[in-house]
Amino acid sequence: MNRLNKQRMTRTLFWGLLIYTALSSTIAWSIQFGLINIEPRRVQATDEQKKPPNETRELAFAEQFAKEYFFWTIGKEESRKQRLQPFLNSNLDVQAGLDMKEAKYNSYTQNINAWQVKDRGDGVKEVTVFAETILTNLTNSSDQKRVDRYIVVPIKQAGDSFRVVDFPYLIPPPVSSDITMEEPKSNGSPVSGEIANQAETFMQTFWKVYTNGEPQEIAYYFKNKQASAGLTSIQSFVSMDNLVVSQVDDQYMVNCNVTLRDVQTGVQFVSHYVFTLVQESDRWYVISMKQGEV
Repeated sequence: MNRLNKQRMTRTLFWGLLIYTALSSTIAWSIQFGLINIEPRRVQATDEQKKPPNETRELAFAEQFAKEYFFWTIGKEESRKQRLQPFLNSNLDVQAGLDMKEAKYNSYTQNINAWQVKDRGDGVKEVTVFAETILTNLTNSSDQKRVDRYIVVPIKQAGDSFRVVDFPYLIPPPVSSDITMEEPKSNGSPVSGEIANQAETFMQTFWKVYTNGEPQEIAYYFKNKQASAGLTSIQSFVSMDNLVVSQVDDQYMVNCNVTLRDVQTGVQFVSHYVFTLVQESDRWYVISMKQGEV
């Protein structure tokens, strides 16, 4: 009886598999030849796909053009013409509108940076480029001067690249307005004069070691005892000013301006630091130090 049931089950599985294979093949061939219409699968755009295309190519093209535009040597106009030719649309002047007949200086660019891109319409984009140019007097090569310029370059997509489609033009540099900065607020409470003096004394010592000590010496001043290279051989300590100490729970916040001298040049730097200190018995330790307003 069991043997008979097994034979029936085997035959059922065999014929079921055979029928499934036949149906699958029929459906697959029907789809392949278009006999069965399948609605295209909708793929939801990811956040990366939804982002607008960046303007890296436009910026790079305008920067390359500006570099050649501000590079000229009187008497070698043909060379400049050849260098500009790949950038300019065929209807534009070969010198991109520049007339050097009365020029008194040769020019080359030392630094180029794209500033912004604006859509002018009809596929034309106006790229503003900052150019740091060096001018050399034609009759006195020792007479050099730096001139900074902002130039607007109208460009349009042309195949896989771009073309300058209108005369570039100079604009005045952008004008910034002053920003009112709020004084940093302390979340802590004032400390006694004795605590303030102790914190200041510790900070004076800390800065001398941080700019002149070995990593293990510097580690002695940090709560976590981790070795730090500090600023040894980079900057030396000059002074510390405007020190303000406040207390938050069992920790102390120290705001201060620190003047450091560059070891290589002697130039002095003033920076703002915020320290978190802790006092254990008669010892002070640094928990954290941050540069800049916090």
